[in-house]
Amino acid sequence: MKFVPLIVFVSFLIGCASTSQNQQFYPEAYRVALDDFPGSADVSADTISTFTLFLSELGVQETGDRAKALYAPDLHFSDALMLTRDRSRVVEHFQGLVDAGTTVQVEVLQTLVSGPDVYLIWSMQAEFTPVRQTKVSNTIGITHLRFNKAGQVVLHQDFWDTGLGFYQHIPVLGRVVQSINRRFAAKDTET
Repeated sequence: MKFVPLIVFVSFLIGCASTSQNQQFYPEAYRVALDDFPGSADVSADTISTFTLFLSELGVQETGDRAKALYAPDLHFSDALMLTRDRSRVVEHFQGLVDAGTTVQVEVLQTLVSGPDVYLIWSMQAEFTPVRQTKVSNTIGITHLRFNKAGQVVLHQDFWDTGLGFYQHIPVLGRVVQSINRRFAAKDTET
């Protein structure tokens, strides 16, 4: 029976990472979203600040409600764990952090703005319990955002290494990820 929590957790991860039948694999879905969601070129500093504050406070009780207000009903969302165009799934995803007792700290290191495109370079520390033991994950990544004229997110594409930042901390699966990483690791050579 001790494998039941692991099976449930892995099933949850597969569900988060899965896409519906009519969605493309994420690189193609991102390319399509760039055309489908051009975003507004008039992104205010306040809009970016509000979103940055949301990221830095992930896991507070109001996370789901804040996500519902920040994300547009029609959007592209991909954070390497989930790909969707359904705001209600995004809200559930963020509220799930709170409900699971996950602690997330995101520090935005740099913000780059080019027309409608906003890029947030960030560092994230997450504390979660995949099975029995609490794990702490430190990772870095970039989020590409576009907002509509109302200041809501219409495109959210994360770029981060889920293998090193998340999956390596899961029992059994983590050993597989670490083994794969070792096989492809560059050899140090002295010249």
